[in-house]
Amino acid sequence: MKHLAICLFWSFSLLFFWTASGIAKPTKATLPPKIQESDHLRLQMAIQESIQYLKKLPRDTKFLVHGETYAPSEILQPLQTIQKRIHLYDTSELLRELRKHFHELELKTGDDLPLVTGYYEVRIQGKTKPEGVYVFPALIPPKKGTKESNPISFPREYWKEESHWKSQSQAIVFLRLTDLHLAQLEGSALVQTETNEIFRINYSADNKFDYISPSVHLIGVCPSLKPYHLTNCMETKPKEVTDAIWKNPRYIFFEKEKINNIKSNSIPVGPMGSGGIRLVEGRSVAMDKQIPLGFPVLLSFPSTKQTYHDHLAFVHDRGNAIQGEGRVDFYLGNEFGVDEVANELLTKGKVVLLVPRKKDCQTVSPKECNSRQSKSME
Repeated sequence: MKHLAICLFWSFSLLFFWTASGIAKPTKATLPPKIQESDHLRLQMAIQESIQYLKKLPRDTKFLVHGETYAPSEILQPLQTIQKRIHLYDTSELLRELRKHFHELELKTGDDLPLVTGYYEVRIQGKTKPEGVYVFPALIPPKKGTKESNPISFPREYWKEESHWKSQSQAIVFLRLTDLHLAQLEGSALVQTETNEIFRINYSADNKFDYISPSVHLIGVCPSLKPYHLTNCMETKPKEVTDAIWKNPRYIFFEKEKINNIKSNSIPVGPMGSGGIRLVEGRSVAMDKQIPLGFPVLLSFPSTKQTYHDHLAFVHDRGNAIQGEGRVDFYLGNEFGVDEVANELLTKGKVVLLVPRKKDCQTVSPKECNSRQSKSME
């Protein structure tokens, strides 16, 4: 997740059978008068993460969105205003306040609604020493080499050999191959060892190769090609699954993070996204690199868990498979069972990027400002 996460890339079989051509009409949310406490805290955390990230950027940073240029200060000011008063708003009031400060820019893939998927933080078991099937190391970035031979750029196959990784890197923990694949796919994982130590492995670096899903090589081999079902298939078709995973040339290196007492208002702190941003369950998304980090978005889409309508989230992450304007990967946290929800989320939705209103729009109605800015972006 950190800087360049590897987010969930759906198998060809899922895409083949998926025939949804649009988004179902959102049902009216049955929310209490005030934003529920836990969700309210998550929203506060997500806004704070965006603010902290934007504050760190150099003053001369410029964001280019549809031909319009924005400085970090232009988005910081409205976010800070919202943050100070967010406890006063219910959902509808919050949306009205947002529209006073932001111009709505709907993102589409051509004339079609963009794809929305889900991702999550994996929970896995590990060993402090290689044992049984736990023999695949989660490695820290290798020592720097020369320009002609830099080991960090070597393909996955190189790190298969114990003599190679021992001379170039160091193991944080030893995992099953399918769990290492999932951790590298999602960009982080919560790991529990035989000593009952619980820690997180976060994305630290990668070898810059493009990701190739093992599912490409497992059509007709495994009954399910969803990434989190690879473990079951590994038991019946170990050679085929192993070979398919090793054919992916992309390799992710990790850093270890202690997670003891890392909580904020009883909500566990999430893993690192891009730019050092912490991901917040239900409020962070990964989007294409053309969409600036830290910016807010409004999402409307159906899922097996609930239907979202004008749901406020923030661009906190990137993904090797998250490409195209409006393409969204929705972060769903790390609770038990969330993998099922995330892997079933494959739909189309309405994605609205919120960009700061320019000064010449502050004294006119939101509708008039939207019209002015839309014309300037054409």
